[in-house]
Amino acid sequence: MMEESVLREGVFRHSFMVASILGILCRALVLRVVDKQYPRRPQDYLEQIITSALAAFLGAIALPALLENEFSALTFFAIAIQQFQGLAEQERITLKNIDEAEIVPKGSAYVEEIASTYESRCYISLLSSLMASGLFILFNNYLLYGFLVSTIAAAIGAGIIGLIIRRYLRRDSIADVAEVREAKIHFDKSVLKVNGVYIGNIGLEDTRNRYLNEGLAIEIIPKSLGDFGIVSDIGQRQAIIHNIFIHMGVDKDVDEKDILTISETDFDKRSVVIPFIPIMKDIETMIEIARSTPIIETAKGKNSDYKKTI
Repeated sequence: MMEESVLREGVFRHSFMVASILGILCRALVLRVVDKQYPRRPQDYLEQIITSALAAFLGAIALPALLENEFSALTFFAIAIQQFQGLAEQERITLKNIDEAEIVPKGSAYVEEIASTYESRCYISLLSSLMASGLFILFNNYLLYGFLVSTIAAAIGAGIIGLIIRRYLRRDSIADVAEVREAKIHFDKSVLKVNGVYIGNIGLEDTRNRYLNEGLAIEIIPKSLGDFGIVSDIGQRQAIIHNIFIHMGVDKDVDEKDILTISETDFDKRSVVIPFIPIMKDIETMIEIARSTPIIETAKGKNSDYKKTI
């Protein structure tokens, strides 16, 4: 004799449909395309939507299965975590392969930051659909509210989960820890300097003229000694340079070794200077790009070390 279901007829079907849709919509709140150089690539959007849909389906079906004493549904979560970790690892490998061919690479620290964030965002659909499913079943099956009220309750719950995770995933930017100013490029004979800070030796006169006529430079001044630990981190500095390259381009070919895409630290002023020869000559845009660069986790680790010396 079959056991009677704890869910009324149609509740499972409706809760699954509502929770799945809400889970996908919550993922859309933090949808980011992986490669910002090509923000309209269809395969990036398709990959994100398919991943969020699978996670939402899993979250939507888990609670009804548990209510029916199908405890094997718990293994779905273990499988999901493994799949999300696998996706993040694949993303990490892809980014590293692409980075090797970049004129201005992201750097391993930035690649790791992107991959870890990619994995975290996969859980938004899973958790928001799980919450939506639970609230829909509570209101519709136990409190006996109608479909509309139950859907609204599920949407509110899923939205709260989505906003909480979105807030958690939000990264502070350079603007939160430092001031970015325009800096002056000049030469001491053949030595390239920015605000008096040594950058490198530029042997070709044509290249020196390009720096003087076409080059832009910024100085990043941290708000405290603790923040200096962040902006002076090599991975963080490389992330800033890469972001400038992504948005402004670089007037350099692969064989032009005299065109430097590096940064240097001024330990006297406790600041970082970056010279750059972009294709788009706009210092205000360059400053804004540097300000909006996210702070990566490896750089945050230096923060506490420097604060101990204050």
